[in-house]
Amino acid sequence: MKKALVAALLILAAIPLLLAVSELPPHGSASNATYTHVSAYYLEHGAEEAGAENIITDVILNYRGFDTNGEVTVIFTALAAVLAVLLLGDASTATEDKPSHSVSVVVSFIVRLLAPFIAMFAVYVIINGHISPGGGFQGGTILGALAIVLTLVLGEDEARRLLPERPKPWLQAAAPLTFIGIGLAGLTDTGFYLGFPTAEALSWIRTMWLLAIEIGIGVGGAAIIASIFWTMEAER
Repeated sequence: MKKALVAALLILAAIPLLLAVSELPPHGSASNATYTHVSAYYLEHGAEEAGAENIITDVILNYRGFDTNGEVTVIFTALAAVLAVLLLGDASTATEDKPSHSVSVVVSFIVRLLAPFIAMFAVYVIINGHISPGGGFQGGTILGALAIVLTLVLGEDEARRLLPERPKPWLQAAAPLTFIGIGLAGLTDTGFYLGFPTAEALSWIRTMWLLAIEIGIGVGGAAIIASIFWTMEAER
């Protein structure tokens, strides 16, 4: 009975999805809206309407802002799920002695030497995402990878100082919180959630909002990557 109910629910959920897919235009067709006017409109008006010279940023954070808002929420939810699974494990594993490992002197020196430059590059990628390739997702990944490398070289205790315990939950949730904040600001100003001001005189506000979202995504992404790694390392 239970399997039949699950199958029926799956079928009911599949029907509207299949109907929606059947209404999509043929893949690759020259008559698709993407090729006839949508892309051309974005290229012509994107920088003026959305506030960024990088058209990809305009699409991801403005025209397609609802979708990206959902993406960062899913990423934060994934963090909560992973931490819940790992932290519900046997608590005794956290007290077991972990095998020590030696790190090459050369590797340690190179990592220590390059770490500040990697961090600077990550920040550059984040804050310049609205005018050049990059952005919060890419910069946050770089910072998260840097935290992992520093953990392997310096040890977990030293690396964890990069993410203080008290503000850590807020930093982990920085991406969805920033989106919600900008979304509510847009709702107040334009009447639409994630609505950006359209007046030419307010173009600097659009740019600042995009920059704030990029920073929120970068900080949140880095905190999530580092937190998942540290939790998995503690359970090892």
